[in-house]
Amino acid sequence: MNEAVNLKGESMIVMTRAEYDDLIEDAGDIALVRQAELDYPDSPSMPSELARAVWDGKLHPLAAWRKSVNMTQADLAAAAGLRPATVSDIESGKIDPRLSTLRALAKALKLGIEDIVD
Repeated sequence: MNEAVNLKGESMIVMTRAEYDDLIEDAGDIALVRQAELDYPDSPSMPSELARAVWDGKLHPLAAWRKSVNMTQADLAAAAGLRPATVSDIESGKIDPRLSTLRALAKALKLGIEDIVD
């Protein structure tokens, strides 16, 4: 970005189209986050380093959300009425969980099912 002055002597900011597009995208993302915080005040949030690990395919979404709320696999399993091995197997990709299992895990984390699936 560069600073410029118009004919009236007012300060202006000049940016490339790519910089403008990035700014608009960031503003849209911020608006979505703020609306989600209003719509779902009890839902957890995920630290950016965990979100990046999910996006990079290094961490299962269930593990990221579990870690976001400082739960162990055993804690989450107990809250969802499951065995700790089930949580471990889902996070490691060893099993494809049933819908009822996903519902229980999502409820325990106060999330939607779509948030915890790979």
